[in-house]
Amino acid sequence: MSSTRPRLSRSSLGLLALALACSALVAQRALSEPRTASRARSAQQQLGVSTVRDLSGRVVPLLSDKAPVIIMVNSRTCPWCKKSLRDIGQIAAGQSLPRLTVLTLEGAAYGKPMLESEGIAGARLVGPVGSAADLQASLRQAGTPVFIAVDATGRVLATMPGYPIYEEMKRWVAVMSGAADSP
Repeated sequence: MSSTRPRLSRSSLGLLALALACSALVAQRALSEPRTASRARSAQQQLGVSTVRDLSGRVVPLLSDKAPVIIMVNSRTCPWCKKSLRDIGQIAAGQSLPRLTVLTLEGAAYGKPMLESEGIAGARLVGPVGSAADLQASLRQAGTPVFIAVDATGRVLATMPGYPIYEEMKRWVAVMSGAADSP
């Protein structure tokens, strides 16, 4: 009696390899994120800036008060930023987001219509003091959006480059609204 084992097709092997690669990337990202304040860099070290410009053009501190905050670095030309903002607006459902700081590369004034169009209220709008290119050069992640969770002491708890899945965004919006201290 000979036993025959089922054979996997090339497409099944390809899907399996893709799933393993994705799992490895997710695990690598989870393990590389600083999770404790003692090991984490400050938000200023992460972004390479300590001051930003507010809507009136004044230079102000990046972190305005001693509370957890989510900093979203975005650009008005970024489709993933727009999708992220749309999801944030849907999840918040009109609830104020006082712990969200939106750092728009082109300046705070460009972020305002982006948030208004998605019904996002209560967020702090800022832009770089220097050029967008200078800010992007100092970022540790390429591209936008980048989400940075900062604790009350100014330490980075987690960094999420790119667009997250909707379910992940819910945890970040909980911090933005003040319902949670970390995502």
